Amino acid sequence: MYEITQEHLESIYFRAPVFLRTGKSYTLEEQLYRSQWSAFIRNLIIFDKARWLNHPVSIYQAENKLYQLKLANEHGLDVPITYAGNAIPQGIKLEKSYIVKSLDTALFYENGSEMFTYTNIINGHELVNSEIQYAPVIIQECLEKKTDIRVTIIGDRIFAVSILKNGLQIDGDWRQTTSDELNYVPVDLPKEVEQKILNLMNNLNLVFGGIDLAFVEGKYYFIEVNPTGEWGWLVSSTNLPIEKAIVDCLAGVELNE
Repeated sequence: MYEITQEHLESIYFRAPVFLRTGKSYTLEEQLYRSQWSAFIRNLIIFDKARWLNHPVSIYQAENKLYQLKLANEHGLDVPITYAGNAIPQGIKLEKSYIVKSLDTALFYENGSEMFTYTNIINGHELVNSEIQYAPVIIQECLEKKTDIRVTIIGDRIFAVSILKNGLQIDGDWRQTTSDELNYVPVDLPKEVEQKILNLMNNLNLVFGGIDLAFVEGKYYFIEVNPTGEWGWLVSSTNLPIEKAIVDCLAGVELNE
């Protein structure tokens, strides 16, 4: 048995919170287990003196994609032109390509199978003929000839990696590319971009985050931030000391020590 007290708990790594989602059938025991453990984890916020990575309240707020884009824009980061709603916006050009993605993680279950939606590229013709009245979506301008960059932030430390397919740029969602075709190359961001990212993270009250950028014609476009983003694949593929930075952060070790 482990006993947690305010006097002895110094750091909490809120690694991968599980949000209760509908669609999958659970037994009564499973429902009890999931609901009460989820509540127990949420109630850890009583440990307000601990060093959090990240605090649950900050995570839940930062999960909102439109809120992220608003703050990113306010901090001087370039963001794609974005619409959100359940109606086709005016001004859609039939010959242009657009990005369509969900407002939240779209995870569904049917006949025992799990389904997940990725970001998709569709043209204006397809978009105006789509039926989106049933649920709101995000529609963004399509950034063509982009280079995907994943930026992992721990405190004041920034690790940026460009993501390529066999050494080339990737159209659409890079997550749909098979892992053996992907290349991860550490890159240095301009200092002014790094500072804008740190200002955004501070505004979101996030100590840790995985930010997706798109580099297009000399501009770094903010796409989104995942406050509980994965990072193990970056360590194994690039040997970046992300795990050491996380441990240092939880231990309260300053960057210049």
